[in-house]
Amino acid sequence: MKKVIGAIGLALVASTACAQSTVTLAGVVGGGLRWQNGTAGGSKLAFAANDIALSAFILQGKEDLGGGTEVTFYLRNTFDPGTGGVFNPAVLFSSTATIGLSTQYGQLTFGRQFSAFEDFYIQMDPSSARGSAPTVPGAFLVGNYFTGDDWFNNTVKYRVQIGGLVFRTSYSFGGVAGNTRAGSNYSASAVYQGGIFSGGAAYGRTYNADASQWAQTAQIGGTAQLGPVRLYANYLSLAVTGASATSPQRRSKIPTVGLVYMPTPAVALTAAFYNDVASNLGNVAGASGRKATSYAIAEYFLSKRTELYAEVDRNGFSGAYKTDPANVLTFNLRPGASASTGVAAGMVTRF
Repeated sequence: MKKVIGAIGLALVASTACAQSTVTLAGVVGGGLRWQNGTAGGSKLAFAANDIALSAFILQGKEDLGGGTEVTFYLRNTFDPGTGGVFNPAVLFSSTATIGLSTQYGQLTFGRQFSAFEDFYIQMDPSSARGSAPTVPGAFLVGNYFTGDDWFNNTVKYRVQIGGLVFRTSYSFGGVAGNTRAGSNYSASAVYQGGIFSGGAAYGRTYNADASQWAQTAQIGGTAQLGPVRLYANYLSLAVTGASATSPQRRSKIPTVGLVYMPTPAVALTAAFYNDVASNLGNVAGASGRKATSYAIAEYFLSKRTELYAEVDRNGFSGAYKTDPANVLTFNLRPGASASTGVAAGMVTRF
């Protein structure tokens, strides 16, 4: 602990010694209570750590090299405020660790981070993909499908803006000698903002550890700002190959609609609906099903940093989704459950 405090102190001293450099300690802390039914053993009431935002501490900084060029870094780790423990004890900065270079020609970042596809997915999601599985149905589809990780290691990402067009591309190195595809990911996205409308498309592909399988995602989406209401519409598709050439492809097609309504600067109301129509779940022929996700979130901002929230969500399952091992594990479903409803309330502060 003394070494960590000392390192932070040295960084802060260095930032004051050079007026062109800054280092910032920031973070998010949130929590509350959540009730959920449809789970194994009956309904439950428990502490909720991430219904609105994952709690995290952040170290970030930049150095101005002049001529519009900056060196940046961003380090973020998430933790559970209910226990004080980190979500991934094996990784110090589990939710981003990057160093970057920003110039008039764009920004390059290197390290553990979201892919270009995930950046697009978050931008086009009504709740910005905050929260947990019941309110982020695409969380396990748009990240690393084979490891379940939301972030990609060993990633290089480039972002450039030309007028109203923002283009991103990323590549994650698998690091396997003799097999450049193994464990890798590549993706790209483009978003155009014009007046009250914005929209674009994204594509990504991830290979498993030995490149014998791949998971492919594609999405188109757009938003429209109409006074205090922001409307969202998206279409996401997923295809996953099986362990052999003759295995059926697992597929999902997920149209989404949603809105954010801010009647005053202190109040935000968010609602959304996702309809996941899947086939060949688990790469099993004929294992088709549907997962319908809907939620409503009310947020009241006590200040620019602190808010109270209340949230209700419902996930309905049919067909193979009722018995799919991954889905049962995610929601801790009781055998044969066709739906799970959750209600949560709490507060979040940022520093």
